[in-house]
Amino acid sequence: MKPKKKVEQTIRGKLRFTAGATFRDRLLTDVMNAREESNEMRPALHEPGTRRTFMRSPAAKLTSIAAVIAVAALSIVFWGRLSTPAYAIEQTVEALQNVRFLHIIGRDEAGGISDERWIEIGEDGYQVRYRQQNPLSVIEKHPGAPSMVIEDGESTAVYRSDKNAVILYDRKDCQYQWVSELGKAFENLLNEGQILQEDTEYQGRRAHKVWWPYMNAECYVDPETKLPMVIGDAQLSYEALPAGIFDIVTPEGYTVVDRRPGAAGQIPSWLLAEETAEEQRETKREYFDKGALALVRADYTEAVRQFEQALEWDSWATFWLGSAYYELGQYDQATECFAKMLQNFGGDTKPVPFCNYALGLAQARAGHLEAATANFQACLPAMIQTLRDPARTPSGGRMFEYADSPTVRYGLYRPSEQEIVVKMVNRLRIITGQNFGYDPARTNEQNEAAIAAWEQWFQTDGQIRFTPDAELLPVPVSSDGNQTNANN
Repeated sequence: MKPKKKVEQTIRGKLRFTAGATFRDRLLTDVMNAREESNEMRPALHEPGTRRTFMRSPAAKLTSIAAVIAVAALSIVFWGRLSTPAYAIEQTVEALQNVRFLHIIGRDEAGGISDERWIEIGEDGYQVRYRQQNPLSVIEKHPGAPSMVIEDGESTAVYRSDKNAVILYDRKDCQYQWVSELGKAFENLLNEGQILQEDTEYQGRRAHKVWWPYMNAECYVDPETKLPMVIGDAQLSYEALPAGIFDIVTPEGYTVVDRRPGAAGQIPSWLLAEETAEEQRETKREYFDKGALALVRADYTEAVRQFEQALEWDSWATFWLGSAYYELGQYDQATECFAKMLQNFGGDTKPVPFCNYALGLAQARAGHLEAATANFQACLPAMIQTLRDPARTPSGGRMFEYADSPTVRYGLYRPSEQEIVVKMVNRLRIITGQNFGYDPARTNEQNEAAIAAWEQWFQTDGQIRFTPDAELLPVPVSSDGNQTNANN
């Protein structure tokens, strides 16, 4: 049996490979139908993201700070493809089968604990029990976030220190899972994960340094256990957990609110209000999904209508709303959306290349060339670097492709490295007016010379010359047969 097929069977059999599958299948069907009608898909300018979506529940505020566990759980499974030649994917599967406990500690920039989790895993690979604790700093930053969540295998207890209350749910109705969109992350790591450095060190320990594009994080893998030691700012360990750590205990002075089926008792008004708000967020998620589908179909008016209803649920609603406005020629509205997205991503302190590029295009189209030039200059270094190394540029080519179309987010499309480079060359031609002869039809030596010419130009000139009518290369069809618009 081939390693990839064996791993996929293990994932499906042991990790409940179901998250997000219904919508992905529906979206794929609709996209294929749209292609039958039109023979052309025109994506908009533009993350998951790189963003990960967790199971929603009345206690879902906890999930806004829950991305670390997604990385931790997935990484147990998928590292075999990414280490030294002696490290095979079968070894990772074997390691997964032996893992019973997982302890994750997330740290902030100052080194303090920002998130801590404990997970017990059954012999069948299913999550058995779960606990998460959030420090006061997190609760202050995210009002309403639980101070602690415990699943004891039957019930889920959500601890609210701000309300002096413990809310009990049936585990079937409220379960905090490892991760959703498992298949998408698996394919990304399997096909696009990169070894950055072999036999390096992490805090005095030998390790392999790995880049995981989907999670937008550098990771360190233990060569002996074949399991990750750290992913981003999260430290992982696998020792047996203390006795009683999954026991649900009511602190002194706390009120118990039982929301399990058949339970009696009055429900406080604050909890009813939060549950109503959660239902509204779920509605926004549906608007977001419909907006993504409309954008893929090039129905930009409908995309605007749907994404406007999805704002504040997902930050990408703001970006893709801007993309739809851009395609409709409403450049001032597009500029407003892209500027907000840039601010949300921290663009005030450092460039966010794909976002600077989209904002620059909208500004240039609106006639604000000075502002556009500043944004183009901010994204130019990452764009040039992508020509040399499209796979390993975290904020470069692959994020541009994610931004170009929701099909990447939903796992329906994966651009090839050649496509990434060609589209980046086209973007460079638009914002610089330069043409150094890169063409997929030419030899590797000729294209290497073209890339070197771009790098030399960047070092010696690097001037922005917005050229919207630049001659563009045809974009090659990727491995799955999709093709995207070369003008974006």
